[in-house]
Amino acid sequence: MQIPGDYNSNLAYDLSRFDVEEQERQNEHRRKEQEKVKQEIRMNSRSVSRSGSRIKLLLGVGLVFAALCAVNFQLTTSDDWARKVTDQQAALTAAQEENSLLQSRLESKVNISYIEEYATTQLGMAKVTNSQIQYLSVNTEDLIEVEPDGGDSLFDGVSRWFGDMLEYIGL
Repeated sequence: MQIPGDYNSNLAYDLSRFDVEEQERQNEHRRKEQEKVKQEIRMNSRSVSRSGSRIKLLLGVGLVFAALCAVNFQLTTSDDWARKVTDQQAALTAAQEENSLLQSRLESKVNISYIEEYATTQLGMAKVTNSQIQYLSVNTEDLIEVEPDGGDSLFDGVSRWFGDMLEYIGL
């Protein structure tokens, strides 16, 4: 269908298609634009930003490695502390068991029959008999009277005084 007044819309009238020089100029123009696009693509592939990405990549890998090392160190440290706590708890349990054993031994040695037996067998002591007990009679609160056990002669008094002096000196 033809639009009235538009005579150049028909291909039969388009003579510019047969103009070779015009086509060569258009082809040259397209080729130059394609070259520019290719050159821009090549420049972008070698740009500083791409080489910067390698540095960023290495830096990122280094940071990840450092983070892994830090986590490993932290886990190792916490494991060491947990092992020390377990060892100390085991040592505490053993010490408590030993303490209870020693307490039972002490209680068995504190009773009076064991003490009397030890005194007679190991120390050679004997129990006090009624003949060895001397009773004192006290007349007043301030005065204590001791009854002599035998005859008190002058010689006995001097020898007792001399013995007391030697004892006082430490001989």
